[in-house]
Amino acid sequence: MNEPTRLHRLFILFPLADSVKSLIPIAALVSIKFLNGKSLRDIPWYWLSAAIVILVSLLLLYGYLKWKRFVYTLEEDKILIRRGVLFREELSIYTGRIHSMNMEQPLLQRLLGLTQVRIETPGKKEGGGGILPAVTNSEGERLQRWLREQTQTRQADIEVHPTAESSGPSGQSLSAGTEGPPFPSPGTPEVYESIHNPLDHNRDYASVPLMDSESDDAGGREKASHPTPAEEERSTLLQLSSGRLLIAALSSPNLSLALAFVGGIVSFADDLLPDRMYQSLFQSAGKLLPGSWISIAALALIVSWLLSAVLYTIKYAGFTVERFGKQISVSCGLLERKRLLFSPERVLAITVKEGIFRRWFGYAEVKVHVLTSESEKHFMLHPLLKTGDIPALLKRVTPQFSAQAVSASPPPRARWMYVRWKLAFAAAVSAACIWYFDRLGLLSLLLLPLSFAWGLLSHRDSGLNVTGKQLTIRSRFIAMSTRYIRRPQIIAMEVNGTRRQRRKGLLSLQVKMIFSEINESLSGMEQQEIEAVRAWFQQKKGETLNSAGQGGHTSSSERL
Repeated sequence: MNEPTRLHRLFILFPLADSVKSLIPIAALVSIKFLNGKSLRDIPWYWLSAAIVILVSLLLLYGYLKWKRFVYTLEEDKILIRRGVLFREELSIYTGRIHSMNMEQPLLQRLLGLTQVRIETPGKKEGGGGILPAVTNSEGERLQRWLREQTQTRQADIEVHPTAESSGPSGQSLSAGTEGPPFPSPGTPEVYESIHNPLDHNRDYASVPLMDSESDDAGGREKASHPTPAEEERSTLLQLSSGRLLIAALSSPNLSLALAFVGGIVSFADDLLPDRMYQSLFQSAGKLLPGSWISIAALALIVSWLLSAVLYTIKYAGFTVERFGKQISVSCGLLERKRLLFSPERVLAITVKEGIFRRWFGYAEVKVHVLTSESEKHFMLHPLLKTGDIPALLKRVTPQFSAQAVSASPPPRARWMYVRWKLAFAAAVSAACIWYFDRLGLLSLLLLPLSFAWGLLSHRDSGLNVTGKQLTIRSRFIAMSTRYIRRPQIIAMEVNGTRRQRRKGLLSLQVKMIFSEINESLSGMEQQEIEAVRAWFQQKKGETLNSAGQGGHTSSSERL
């Protein structure tokens, strides 16, 4: 058992910094409204200064109490966190239930040279899990080494005592050499039990002297800081260069950011500009010629594109993928540095996304979807990679997945399924533009051929493939997306089609995963292709595809 440890002393400043960050926009707006037509002499500086001093003092006192009452202890099979000023909270996190322990550096921690450690566990509520907001970098690495030590010890015990596989703290199978992930197949009762049944045994807490997390040479820490040689294995799998990052940023336009940018400018103009000036600008905008509106729209798109590139560069600066023993580490960020750890066995699916511009030059981005309780379940594995190098990357990082090409595509008679709704939407938008803008709205008729071409591209690029225990589905919305899914991670499979589609021998497929965000669907496929996928999903272990049973989690529906 280790000694209780406190956070870094600079954690005392966190409540003050959070309050200042929250009050800056409000103070700016209040100042503009207050100073409108008034001089600085009218401000009650004496009372304002006294209020600021009192507020800062209270926040510092609160920060000190939070720091004093926040301790964590590394025990034999769990980490114990005690925190709270008015209401005490004790959180016991057993190592068998920890998905990963990630190191993050939000802006405040990065400025102070500290690290935030986030402990991911199943069923954790947002913001309610194990978070150590202020430790040193060396302390964060020590915690990760401790977790790897506990994991290796537990795996060694399971290999020595195989019968204890289902009786460990996590209720998960961790035996080495299995094809699937170290947890039961999703959708089975074992998964439900391992996620929703917490352990009910606790250990007695021994009162021992406290330690500060910044005192790296303090006693009592030597036993936990001697990793085995296998643990210290650390290799860099890939590192994104500055030039490649710039290309990735410029080739990733964000339309939603453009709309948010325009909306933000209009909102701030309404709040900050005087009413007369705002009304004058609004009336002048209504008198602009169509050519001026097109120029303004083009300028807004260029500005939002450059802003998107800047934000992308800040987010993925210093992108590095490393291997720590059997775990993969992804770190990136300029202002807020994040290091995310995950086990390859916990990867549910892999998505390869080829944008419009990137596809022309043979580049794509690769994301992994990981079983985690965090809101962010999709980790970027590579922002810009040649499509020909994807198989080698998957073999190095997630060897259970392989980059397979699609072997079946929708037949020509299914084109109408991909075109109809896009044309209907474009027709509705064109009718609204013509009604509102009159002659200028006739330009919106260009959306009809564009929507038709969009539907044809979606039909051409869709398809699927089944190889071994992996399902590959490719589809296109704007960018072309290829998703690789292992059969053990599929919860259910739904096959449906209208009477008209069935008469033409067409069916649609929907694959449901643990997380709805990574569900996948495909429309207008040949009936025999969909039936083959359903038989592949229903087959039991040891069966061939032809002798598959009918007891899988599939459903078939028919719509009028």
